Amino acid sequence: MNDTHTTIPRYQRSDADNLASSIATADDLTRRYDESTGLSWLWAFLFGPIYFAVHGFWGRAAIVLILNFFIIGFFVAPFMAYPAWRKRAEERADRAMMTAALLNNAAR
Repeated sequence: MNDTHTTIPRYQRSDADNLASSIATADDLTRRYDESTGLSWLWAFLFGPIYFAVHGFWGRAAIVLILNFFIIGFFVAPFMAYPAWRKRAEERADRAMMTAALLNNAAR
């Protein structure tokens, strides 16, 4: 039998492998940088715009403050807490990966 299947040496990784590896690394870093707690929603409900302002989520603090005048800010704030922490963790992970890439390129 003729086997026309060729194997690629292990040290030659494809672009898809590199992409999958960087996505896995980004997800791991995102989980590492996630500073939210299981009670973030409760603190956002109780303290509303103050909670977001103390943690530096200024845009969300302004939105909740405005919505509090219509009473719905109290109900919206808990649903805004976790996505804010998740977005911050993703940004920190992206910055860490870019810094690592720059250091790797500078070392070459």
